[in-house]
Amino acid sequence: MKPTFPMSYSTGPGDSFLKIVFYEDRDFAGKSYDCKGDSADLQAFIHRCNSVKVEGGWWVLYERNNYTGYQYVIGPGEYNDYQRWMGFNDCVRSCRIIKNAKGPCKLRLYDRPNFSGESLELTENSKSIQDKWVRQEVQSCKVLEGSWIFYEHPNFCGRQYLLEKGEYRHHSEWGALKSVVGSIRRIMEL
Repeated sequence: MKPTFPMSYSTGPGDSFLKIVFYEDRDFAGKSYDCKGDSADLQAFIHRCNSVKVEGGWWVLYERNNYTGYQYVIGPGEYNDYQRWMGFNDCVRSCRIIKNAKGPCKLRLYDRPNFSGESLELTENSKSIQDKWVRQEVQSCKVLEGSWIFYEHPNFCGRQYLLEKGEYRHHSEWGALKSVVGSIRRIMEL
């Protein structure tokens, strides 16, 4: 299932309101928890997560405590069921705000670890990395500007991996078990 959230949004002048609301049940029902920043352990506040409202900012949700496990990147909007953010189940145990979602985006991919081999530079989304890159594997990369999401499959589907500004010498450094990247999307505010 493809995500239904907008991939960019606009905030008003001076709008720095960052907030996400977690609900234990679908359709924004049951116990809820308002979160306004990074949280390494949500289990003290909610036991499961079946729906979410993002009232401000871009967030990455993690399946496990301490920012580990499957990642789900979501932006402003309402998600009445965990499948709306491509969740595999109702388990969200930690979250954090994505701080680098403003300004230009630039990314350099490499087909070998440690920034060696052939490279490709991107500044725009890519629905299918194989349209621009001979391989489906990305062994290392440098995020030169902005924040990006790597998807396991083309058309922005499958497991997600958030990459913020920095250097990633090996695919394990962005949390992937394999170096397969099917599509890439930048995170931007307008």
